Amino acid sequence: MECSRAGRVSIDSADGQAAISLVIPVFNAERYIAATIESVLAQTVPADEIIAVIDGATDGTPAILAGYSDRLTLIVQANRGLCAALNRGVEASRHPFLCFLDHDDLWVPDKLKKQMEWLTRHPETEAVFGYARQFISEELDEKNRSRLLCPPEPQPGIAKTTMLIRRAAFERVGGFDETLRCGDFVDWFARARDVGLRTHVLTDVVTLRRLHTDNMGVLQNRQQQLEYITVLKRTLDRRRARALDPLERI
Repeated sequence: MECSRAGRVSIDSADGQAAISLVIPVFNAERYIAATIESVLAQTVPADEIIAVIDGATDGTPAILAGYSDRLTLIVQANRGLCAALNRGVEASRHPFLCFLDHDDLWVPDKLKKQMEWLTRHPETEAVFGYARQFISEELDEKNRSRLLCPPEPQPGIAKTTMLIRRAAFERVGGFDETLRCGDFVDWFARARDVGLRTHVLTDVVTLRRLHTDNMGVLQNRQQQLEYITVLKRTLDRRRARALDPLERI
């Protein structure tokens, strides 16, 4: 099922509130995607648009998402990686606020409500984050549970899954770097810092991060480390270039 970008429509939702687009990149997620979608549908302030980008899934994920076709937009593409799926979803989205959720994580019910309330009261804030609580997925046996480090306390969640951002601010930073397989948000947030993105972190837990043996940080740990080094070098190179630019000193 292919979906081309829809034309721009009114930025307001039916109840007069500013409207929110959610992008969910999905690979092989048949075990978790239904719970993820249900956590989105349970929001006290719902997303006005839910876009799930199926990035070359080879399991039962498409059939599960087809069961929600009346509640979300499905985009299917050949496997191009996480960043390409995220960018495809953003391109298809229509509304002035953007948020993201990984296919195996969950939102608490008032995530969008609390964040939209903050952005409404604080127009100077461009992106609002919150805390994340990690949990070990319920299907894991004791052996696999023992392999995973699960902090007992919530942690500040500077991550795409905890973020609600104004579209104009996202576009100022730019999309996700499709040359990366694992370092999508680390690179994006480094660029956001460079352009002076104005952020706030709520102390409320807004996202539940599922830990399991197929997490990207487990399966692609070495690749992730290499990409983080690449992102760090790019960031330092940008800052050196700015320091040498005489226009930056005016």
